Order: sequence, then structure tokens, then C-alpha cells
Amino acid sequence: MSSNKCTIVFVLACCLLALASAYPQPEPEEYLPLVRHVRSPEGGSVVFEAGKDAQRGREASVQYNHNLYTSRDGRGSVDAQAHASRNFDYNRNDYGGGIQASWKF
Repeated sequence: MSSNKCTIVFVLACCLLALASAYPQPEPEEYLPLVRHVRSPEGGSVVFEAGKDAQRGREASVQYNHNLYTSRDGRGSVDAQAHASRNFDYNRNDYGGGIQASWKF
């Protein structure tokens, strides 16, 4: 029974190897370079704060706000925000984010 399983696994491995070697490999000039597009920071802001307090201890925090959409007349907008903070003395982490939409009448 065990030799039948080994034979089946061996045949499948040989088929896989034959299939992989039969697949045409692209020529070196056909490779596409990896390009990372950086988004513009326009419409966003980053706030970084760090401090030490006698009661709370050492803390660091970062907050990011970004305007995702503003209507043509300026009355409507959609904003995203994210925040994270770390207390080094009490080993506490806090993080979150959200999306806010507003429309002025």
C-alpha cells in the first residue's frame, strides 16, 4: 500500500517538473521593472507628539488626516484619519482610524 502512494507521488512530481520545464521562459528584455508610485501628500497632514508626564509616563503618538474627496462647490467632503500611540512605561498601545463625511447645507 505504501509503495503505491510513493509511486503516485513520484509520478505527480515528474509531471509537475515536466510541465514547469515545458513552460516558455521570458527573454531578459521582456522583464518589466518594478515601479512604485508614490502618492502625493497634498490634502494630508501628519502630527507626531512625544512627551513624558509624571502620571502617564513616556508616550509617543502619531496622527494622520487626509482629505479623500471634496465636492466642486466645496460643500461636501470625505476625510480619513488614523492614529496610533504607545506608552512605553505601562506597555499600552492604542490605535484606530475612521472615515468622516460631511455636507454643508
